[in-house]
Parts: sequence; structure tokens; C-alpha cells
Amino acid sequence: MDPSAHWKELNRKYYKFHQFNPITGEQKSLDFFYQRIAVSKWGGPLAATKNYNQVILMRTDDLLKDSIVFFSNNGKIISKAQYKEIDRIALFDFLEDEQLLLLKANGSYYIVDPFKGTKKSYDLMDQFKQQQIHKGLIVNNGFVLMTTNYEFFYIPNAYEPQVHKMKPSNLTQEPEHWQVIPPQKTQSGKVELLITNPDGGIIHIIEDEKWKIYYNKDKIVNEIDKKLPDLRNIKMISLSSNYKNLALLQYNNARWVVTFISDFFDSTDCKQIPIDLKEEDIKKEESAEKDISKIERPRRMLWCGDDCVVLQLQQYIVLVSQDSYIKVKMSNSHFALKQEIDGVRILTQKKNEILRKLPEAYVNVFLPLSVKPGAQLHSAYESFEQKNPIEDDELRSKKAELGEAVNDCIKSGQFEINPEYQMKLLKAASYGKTFLGNQLIDPNLLNETCKYLRVSNALRRNGGIGSRVVTYEQVLQLIKNPDLFITLLLRYNLHYLAIEISRFLKFQIKQKSTIYTHWACCKVESQMDDDQLCQIIKEKIKEEKGVSFTQIAQKSIEIGKSQLALKLLDNEQSLSKRIPVLIWMANYQQGNNNSYYEKALIDAIASKDSNLIYLVIMKFLKTDMDETYKFGILSQNPVAQAHLIYYLRNFDDKYLQKYLQYLKKYDECGLLAINQAYQQNNLTEKIRFLEFAQKFFEEESKDSFYSKILQEQIKTLNDLKQEVEREKKEKSKVIMDERPLNSIMEAFLSKDNIQLAQEFAKTYKIPERRFNITRVKALINNKNWEELERFINEKNKKNVSIPYELVADMLIKADQEERGLQMIMKMPDPEESCYMLLKIGQQRHAVQVAINNKKSQLIQDIRGSINDNQARAQLEMYLSQNQK
Repeated sequence: MDPSAHWKELNRKYYKFHQFNPITGEQKSLDFFYQRIAVSKWGGPLAATKNYNQVILMRTDDLLKDSIVFFSNNGKIISKAQYKEIDRIALFDFLEDEQLLLLKANGSYYIVDPFKGTKKSYDLMDQFKQQQIHKGLIVNNGFVLMTTNYEFFYIPNAYEPQVHKMKPSNLTQEPEHWQVIPPQKTQSGKVELLITNPDGGIIHIIEDEKWKIYYNKDKIVNEIDKKLPDLRNIKMISLSSNYKNLALLQYNNARWVVTFISDFFDSTDCKQIPIDLKEEDIKKEESAEKDISKIERPRRMLWCGDDCVVLQLQQYIVLVSQDSYIKVKMSNSHFALKQEIDGVRILTQKKNEILRKLPEAYVNVFLPLSVKPGAQLHSAYESFEQKNPIEDDELRSKKAELGEAVNDCIKSGQFEINPEYQMKLLKAASYGKTFLGNQLIDPNLLNETCKYLRVSNALRRNGGIGSRVVTYEQVLQLIKNPDLFITLLLRYNLHYLAIEISRFLKFQIKQKSTIYTHWACCKVESQMDDDQLCQIIKEKIKEEKGVSFTQIAQKSIEIGKSQLALKLLDNEQSLSKRIPVLIWMANYQQGNNNSYYEKALIDAIASKDSNLIYLVIMKFLKTDMDETYKFGILSQNPVAQAHLIYYLRNFDDKYLQKYLQYLKKYDECGLLAINQAYQQNNLTEKIRFLEFAQKFFEEESKDSFYSKILQEQIKTLNDLKQEVEREKKEKSKVIMDERPLNSIMEAFLSKDNIQLAQEFAKTYKIPERRFNITRVKALINNKNWEELERFINEKNKKNVSIPYELVADMLIKADQEERGLQMIMKMPDPEESCYMLLKIGQQRHAVQVAINNKKSQLIQDIRGSINDNQARAQLEMYLSQNQK
């Protein structure tokens, strides 16, 4: 196709329809007008299904009967997914990773694989059964939806649906149109909505934040908004691909107006252009509708680049810039549009093409009768190639113009889609570069251009399954997101192309390992011998870094090839990856899964990693297998047995008891039972565990010591239990039996049962110091200050058996700070008392202690630490008097 053909001029700017390839497949018979159509981004496939929202007579739908059909770029069917439901469809579009999302009005939806034709169902539960979904829009791999009562909800991830309700918009009628801004394109970092307000202006909603109305003079809330234009009757909203420019379609005074706003909500400037949307030569369907704004309303409004929008009518498209517009009649009335980052993709029953603005460099080279340096260089090279060179000495001598010509040819080559013209333009640039050197041009520009054009041409080649009709600019954007790029290629099992591109563009190990792992997961599905499959996969990926055999093994298990999974796991070098997969395999497999746990245990021991050994033990013990078998396996290896005992001692006493019985270590069973007994708060439970322990010691007939001790303990506890039950019957006395020994003794003391408490202490051999401190605590709780002072003085008369500082701490915690300070001041060591008072911020009392005890050296030592004015004055007065 001639590069200068099919140009459309729009106020000295040019736009061109570039055809990628003709449609040769079943897409020829597709009815774009009446069906549900979805076109994927980045030059991907097309999906279609019946539109049950419309009832059209005398129409054959054999192609789409009970199906969702996917078409490649040459129009041939990629796959079909069965779909017989007639529920209203609220959203039918591709997610970012090129899976199709079909959302029904009741909140259930399908995610469909375009290559395999398989679909997975999801449900948003009962939330949308009453207030059903009216419409939805895709955001990355999630979507935003609007219900029939005009509330908006955001689902960030369609694969793991969690519904986030947006702030109420207070709409009372259906908005004419609304758009979504993805979080990565907003200043807030959250999803934002732009909604046409029926009363004028645009409602702006930020996720989790309050909404606000712009472009409406009646809703001004600050001085900045006063400068914004007043916009009414907005019918459609469109955001440019970079989300910086906004286009609005209005219907004012029986005429259509397109409004362009750059840096919306911040800029006060807007440009408007009235347009005519009548299709006078097109016969309209008969309708009872009389509202012209609904009859002539475009189906879609999309941006073509950053300074032009395209309106889709029935058989026309209208190109509108800020100062002019043109109508273009389409050769086929059946067509669909998709906004790309650098233009608008157009699919019809016959063509697959893209409409783009021509860059200045391209116009310089190919505009008829152009005398620009780029056109001259291109002409000179064509003559040189035909061995009929023309005079170009003048162009060669003007280095600045020659540099401009080389740049124009390179940029034109980037823009051109036809490989033949790409080659001519780049050769012309190379020809001019030989006379230029590297002074006036980037020396790497030509090489980089050739590299990325090779990628774009490789993606477009043949137009078959998985091919992408992408431009140079789109490839540059995809390269910035290599994970998405590789995901799109692997969606159609294009492993060879993906690995070649990743090597050619020097992608990271992560992307390469993803490709090989995906290839291997597909390979295990083939009907080959397990040994042969394992060998092929091993040979293919043995030199590649980052490839995990665990993922491949998991895939093998999922398709029922358990032996292949084990063979593959033998090649996994990382035991920390292999062991969790073996455990997963054991849980995934039905029936006999003993071998997986045994293998996992062997690997865990070989790793010498206690965490992995504990992981296997923990998961193994939770299985329903026979306990004798589990203990037998875990006891075979000394390392495993040691880890098992440690794990059980710290985390599972019940299993430890069973394991010790399995080992017939009855003395240890008895000691464990004693330990468990004294962890019980309830006397009955305590006695029960001690009786349990006594039985174990009776099994161990060699030593009767523990058995006799336990017999005495059980008798004492039974006596105590009877006493407690007797005390409980008396209303005036309440002793808690469900406490530790110290708490029981404290309960006796708190009720002034001194004699019973002393007997209890004697029976359980509780030390006198512990008894005294417990009594001090009880006296403080009862606020018996006189008895407290008498008791402390009595016990500390000869030597300090009850630490004053401990009593002081108890008093301060009981909100008796002054009493606590007095207790510290009574400490026999003045220096210790003084420093303790300083430590808790009681400087005045510390000085008083030092002065009362006439400790001159101590006063000198603490002098520098005193910053309290009153305490310092007292200290200085004492020093001055003593110096005299």
C-alpha cells in the first residue's frame, strides 16, 4: 500500500488508516451491530457472543449459538466456550492479562481463557441479587460496577473477588455515562470515577473518599472551582490513553458539542467545537424514539492519540480535533473500535486496521511534492538503489538538514507498519548516516529502532493464533512491563517466540524462568512415558536459572501423574521448595499418601534444617493415619525422634503422652502427668492427673518412691478439697479452689484465716519468706495499715526478712505512694534508700534521708543530681550550716 494513500486531513494534521491484514476466517459472517463484542488491548483477539438484551427477528446466529467465540487477527476461530445462559450481561470485556470477563446482572461472572476456551465461575454472593448490576468497566485485572440504584462498587482482583463499596454519589437517576481511572494513573493512588451529573458537571469519586462535583457553577465550594467552566447536558466522557486529557460530548440547544479539557480539574481552559452527527445517507431503523439526542447519540467516543477523538456512528466515524472535524464513511457497516495508546483499532468483517495520527517526520517524507530533507534523502536512496543516482551533493553538504533527514527517516520507519517500507526508510537513514557521522544524531537510535521493529514484526507475523497487530509505540510500552508482555505470549503457548524475545531484549531471569516453567507445565500434559517426559524437561531447563521443578510437579499431580511429579521433584535442588510440595501432594492425593510424607521426612533430615523437620512432623501428626504407624516412621531416625520429642514437649502434651506410652517410658509418662497436674487450676482436675501419674509409676515396678509421694499428695489434696467444699457452704467465707497454691494461700490470708493458711503452708512446704510476702500483699489489699506496720516491724526486728523496697513497690502499685515512700525511707541502708528515691524521682525525700542520717559524703555525691528547687535549697542550706 502506498504510504501516502488513505490520509485524512484535519486542520493541517493528517490521520491514516493502516491495514494490518485482511480477514479470511469466520469473522466475515460476524454481526458487529447486534452482538456482544469485546476487543482486547495490545492488538489481541476479538470475542463475541449473543446479545440477549436485544430481540432481532430473522437473524441467523449459528456461529455464536450457545457459545462465546474467540477470533484471531485473521478472523479465524481460536476457541469456543459453551454459554447457554440468557441472563442480562452487564460487562463483557478483556482483563489486563487477556482473559475474558463476562459479568451478569445478578453478580455472578465467568473468566474465560481465549486460547483453551475454558471458563471458571465466580460469584459476588447475595449482595447484588436485589439491586442488580446495571453496567461494569474493567480496571487492570479487576472491575468497577454500577447497580440499578446507582451505587458503585470496586473489585480490585477478579480472581480473588473482594467487594469495596465506593462513597455514595447521591444520584437519583441513571447517569448518561461514566469512566474509570486506574490507581496507577491517579495522584491519589486509588481508583477514581468520573460520572456525568444529570444536573450538570462531572461527579468525581475517589475510592474511600468523599465525592465532589466539578464544572457546575451551582455546586461551587471554593475559589478555584469558580474559574472552571460550567458544563451541562454531558452525554459522554472519554479519557485519553495517558489519562491527562478529557473529552466531553454535550447536547446543547439541539446541537452537539465536543469539549476538550487538558489537565482536567486543574486547568481553567477548555475548547469547544460544535459538530453535526446526522447520517443523512444512512437509512435508520424505525423507532418510536423522538428524542434527537438519543437517535443521533454515538455508540462510542474514543481518543486517537492525544489531540483527537473518534465518534462511532452507525456507518460513519467522526474525527474531531479542538478546531475542526471530518466525517469518514466506513466501507462496512459492521465494525468495532478499540482505543490503543497511539490510535484507534478498527475491526470489520473484512479488515483489521488502525487509525493513527501521522507524526511530522512521516508527513515530511511522504507528503506529495514534499521538499523536506527527509523526502529528499528518501528519494536519493531510492535512486541509488535503482542504480540511477541523483544529485544530492547539496543535501550532503548541509549537515544540519542531513541530520534532520536521517531522523525523519528513522521515525517514519518506526511509525510504518509495512515491513517493506520500514526496510526502505531505515536503509535510507543508514545511507544518510554514512555522510553524517555521529555528531548530529544519536548513534544508537537506528540500532534500537531496528531491534524493536523486529519484535513488533515477529508479533504481527501471519496473523494467526496468538499473533498481535501491534505498532512500534505499543511494543515500547509493553517492554516497560515485561511480566505482562510474557503473560500475553504464554496465554497462547507461544513459548519459542517468548524465549527468543526475552533473550533478544535481555529480560531478567525471572521472565525467562516463567517461560520455561510454563512450557514444562504444558509439556507434562502430553501422552508420553513418564521417564521420557522427565528426561526431556530436565534436558531443556537444566541450564536455566530460576526454574522451579516444584511448580511443574504440582501441575503433574493436578492432571493425575503422581509418579512423574516425584521424578520431577528429584531434580529440584532447593529442599525448602521440594518439601512443602511433597506435603501438598500428600494432602492432594486421595488414598495411600504415606510415601510422600516419608520422602518429605527424609529430605527434611537431609537438609539439616530444623524448621523443615518440624514442618513435616506437624503436618504428619495432623493426618488421619494410624498413630502407631506415624510414631514408627518418626522414630526410625534419631534426628527425627529428637525433633519430635522437642516439638511435643513444647506444643502438644496430649500427643507427647501417647508417644511416651508408645515407647513404654512409663516413668516419663508419670512425670509429665505430674507436670500437667500442677498446671491445673481446678483441684478435681489436679487430683485426676496425679492419679493418672500414679498408675504410670505403678507400671514401673522398679522404684516405688514416686508412687508413695503421689499417694501422700493425693491424700492432702483430697483433704484440702473437703475443707474448701466445707468453707464454700458457709456464706460468710468464700475460698476459691480454682487457683494455684499461692492464690489459695492468699485467699486464706485475705479472710484472716491465719491458722489455716499456716497449716496449708506447712503441708505444702511453702518457705517462710514466701508466706510473709503473701501476707503483706493480703494486708495491703485489705488496707490494714496498722497490722501491716506491726507485722513488718516484727519480722524485720533482728534482720530484714521482708525487703522494704518490695513492700514499697506493692504500696505504690496499690495507689499508696506516700506510704510506699515512707517504707523506702525505713530501709536500713540510707545510701540505698537515697538512691532508690532518686531513681523514682523523689528528690526531696532523698535529700531528707541523707540529711536525717547526716551522710555528708552521700550529700556531696547526690548534689549534682538534684534539680528540684526546693530540694536543692534544703541541701545547700544544710551544707552551708555544716561548713560553718
